[in-house]
Amino acid sequence: ARACVGMTTEELDIIVHEAIIERNAYPSPLNYYNFPKSCCTSINEVICHGIPDERPLVAGDILNVDIGVFFKGMHIDLNETFFIEDETTKVDDATKKLVHVAHDCLEQAIASCKPGMMYRDLGNVIHRAVNKHGTGF
Repeated sequence: ARACVGMTTEELDIIVHEAIIERNAYPSPLNYYNFPKSCCTSINEVICHGIPDERPLVAGDILNVDIGVFFKGMHIDLNETFFIEDETTKVDDATKKLVHVAHDCLEQAIASCKPGMMYRDLGNVIHRAVNKHGTGF
């Protein structure tokens, strides 16, 4: 399935839920502290852990989908950000750059992790990654 203009995050949640169950896993967010859905969907300014609902996605939205799964005794978590676009309306370049810079920072922070590394040192890694992309970040 693909997030697209007109689709609701409720529809995405149903797709995610069915895909998780088909794989003999359980959606970690569901019923965690009464969370009502199987994934988190955050649109535009919503930072994280948005609750899927009936709002249709519109061209120009950025959508983050956060999926947690309990499988074979372990919780596994991932998220990804998607640009919702159509033929005429695209996500603006500044927003795309922000998303790409944030992803680059994440990748560099992950690559720097090693035994004994202080958590606070990740901030320095991220700071250097942001600075290499220039001003405005």
